[in-house]
Amino acid sequence: MKLFRCSSLHKLIGDGRSKAAVISDTAKSAIRDIVKEDLYGFRSFTGNQYTQKGNLLEDLAIEMSGKMRLRNYQKHVGRVENELVTGECDVLDLKNKLIIDTKCTWDIGTHPFFADEAMEKVKKAGYDVQMQAYMWLYDCDVANIDFWLFPCPPELLNGWDDIDQLVHLVEKIDIRERKTTVVIERDEAIIQKIKDKVPHCQEYYAKLFAERSKVKVAA
Repeated sequence: MKLFRCSSLHKLIGDGRSKAAVISDTAKSAIRDIVKEDLYGFRSFTGNQYTQKGNLLEDLAIEMSGKMRLRNYQKHVGRVENELVTGECDVLDLKNKLIIDTKCTWDIGTHPFFADEAMEKVKKAGYDVQMQAYMWLYDCDVANIDFWLFPCPPELLNGWDDIDQLVHLVEKIDIRERKTTVVIERDEAIIQKIKDKVPHCQEYYAKLFAERSKVKVAA
């Protein structure tokens, strides 16, 4: 059966408009995209300068998340899975039953300096559901999402970018003020919803995959 990534679960576990619908239209649309990726390798989004910044600065963000907690953190390596989902968190602190995911924001304007702003970003991106799945997989009690604001790396700057806005203004802010953390406590109700919804998503995925497999032209 198909194992769904933790990062996609927020699209899959919502309720449909009709009580008779076991999965929502949003879930169906997301699953269609996943089938297209698995069959043909197509992805509608392959990254941009914002995701590139996050990838380039991921190790720094993890290091700083550790220093802020007086701990030595390194990126966790090792995807885990069960019969429904698969995932790999950024930081696994089993001693404290804690998971940490880091997010590097693009500039001062997009960085969530305020608690309600940060929570809005978390919910809009589905990070809250993703963290619940991680806590289920890794048997942890709490997850932290650290939003970090770092100067933009030179290799990502274009000639029209404002270096003052993207680098110098950021550097003037104390590093301790450039981290905003959202705390997500383990919620068994959400985990149960994942357990309830994902088997139906697996069935729909299998149906779509079989549909395309039947019409494939032999080489």
